[in-house]
Amino acid sequence: MTMHFPRLAPLERRLVEQYLNTYCRETACFDPRLAPTDAGPAELQAQITGWRAAGLMPYLVSFAQTGYQLVGALNYFSPIGYHRVTPFAWIGYNGDWCPLTNATPLVDRIVDTLADASGQPAKTAQQCRDRLKTLMRNSVDKVRRFHQHHAAGGRSAFVAAEQGLRFGHIFHVTSKASEGFSEEDMQRYAPELGASFRLHYFAVAANLLDTRVVNAEQLPIDPEAARFAVELLADDGYHLLPCHPWQANHLLSMSEITELVKNRSLISLGPLGEVVWPTSSVRTVWLPAQQLFLKLSLNIRITNFVRNNPPEHVERALDASLALSQLPQEVLEQPTFHILAELGSQSLKLPSEALRAACTVVYRKAIPGAEVEHAQVVASVLEEPAEGEIPLWALLRQAAGRNAPDAALVQRWWARYLDASLMPLLRLFSEYGISLEAHLQNAMMAFQDGWPARGYARDMEGTSISRTRYPFLDRLKPDSPVLYDEQQAWHRFQYYVLVNHIGHVIACLARTGLTTEAALWRDTAGRIAATGNPLVRQLLAQPTLPAKANMLSSFQQRGERPSWVEIPNPLLQR
Repeated sequence: MTMHFPRLAPLERRLVEQYLNTYCRETACFDPRLAPTDAGPAELQAQITGWRAAGLMPYLVSFAQTGYQLVGALNYFSPIGYHRVTPFAWIGYNGDWCPLTNATPLVDRIVDTLADASGQPAKTAQQCRDRLKTLMRNSVDKVRRFHQHHAAGGRSAFVAAEQGLRFGHIFHVTSKASEGFSEEDMQRYAPELGASFRLHYFAVAANLLDTRVVNAEQLPIDPEAARFAVELLADDGYHLLPCHPWQANHLLSMSEITELVKNRSLISLGPLGEVVWPTSSVRTVWLPAQQLFLKLSLNIRITNFVRNNPPEHVERALDASLALSQLPQEVLEQPTFHILAELGSQSLKLPSEALRAACTVVYRKAIPGAEVEHAQVVASVLEEPAEGEIPLWALLRQAAGRNAPDAALVQRWWARYLDASLMPLLRLFSEYGISLEAHLQNAMMAFQDGWPARGYARDMEGTSISRTRYPFLDRLKPDSPVLYDEQQAWHRFQYYVLVNHIGHVIACLARTGLTTEAALWRDTAGRIAATGNPLVRQLLAQPTLPAKANMLSSFQQRGERPSWVEIPNPLLQR
């Protein structure tokens, strides 16, 4: 019956799923399904009956005071909120229903609802509404643009995974929004379009360069760039500062920078060095020949942040790396887990914090060359494409060998995954008070024959360290931005590691149909309970877990201090 009505195209269905799931999570609509005895709106009862006959689960979501409702069908219900929607949906107002054929009407309903429910003065609510609508439509346009691109060959498997995220964060409504790049810039620099380029280098007078290194390690210099500038670098008169090419043009348009160029405190050398590859974060690039990541400043708004490097962010990342360096080496580099800490940073000694943020680069360890081609950013492994199957399936088939993947294989696969992710991360917090922001884009996993072999955590900027647990507090400044109270650090661990990372892997494994989320959460609870950790006993008994409210934070324009919501704790054995 439903086949006679318009349906969502695969890409639009995927966008609707992302936005609907985000809206439901952040408005506490944890189960949008109609009760079995609820026939639903009278005008759609024939459709709902047909969906049920086909084994689907009808849902109804109301958009508060606006009077609008969305009715459709799920073919997978997720306890953590990662439901799979079918391409059938209707949007209605006061009994007047029409098929939903693309994501844009849903965008409008979401922003209108948030504005109506905000409790803000009318003018403020309207401004927030208009701003979020602009960002959401921008994100939709970018996703559609990325799907017009067909990746060329020549990229390594590692790069292909880093650049393969065309939807982004599944619980975010502006996951691919960006402001500042022209279409030409997108083609040159967007990882989703397969970009690669050379960095722009500046020669900086020694007295103008602000360098910080962790544990007195010298920061690496691209050998090709160093050869080009050998005369400038002689006698330590100048040092090299790498910069994103877009950012270099941005800086050279600023009067403060052009004045430095005029007096030769700063010399623009242009594109030099090896070809680099932008990773999933856009502004961080991989230098394969040097086995190095550089986190560059980019005055482009991506999602709801301008992606430069403010001094406080850099200080937090480097203090986290310093704190980690005090730990035993076997904690940092385990057979199944490796932390990729920051090496240091460079910037210009300028009075303006905003200008320093625009110039700063952070140096980061990369995965050793022999291991990198086995590693993939976890977010890419789990991103379900508009059409086709999730990359996770290929790993499960490879792990199964000649047999078909089944529940027993998934259970063993999951045990290996926990060994390379949650277990070392939990130990790191329990024993040393260090909570890494190991969400899906900061976590990488090396696979051997399809099996999880070694996990990696990168980007120390989001690290939080418990003042009461960390044993080497005297090595850090008392007011270091990396230090948090115990409750805050543990709160962040629960979201970034458990909800964002572990919860999503579990949901994706269950969406294959080979297992259930409940079974994998039971296995997870058993593994962590066996540690005897008091934190775990508390965790297994609490009714909820924290979740970052990306949609509400975007509406409220409070990206640096996000809003949070509580979701049901799937570890709680009910």
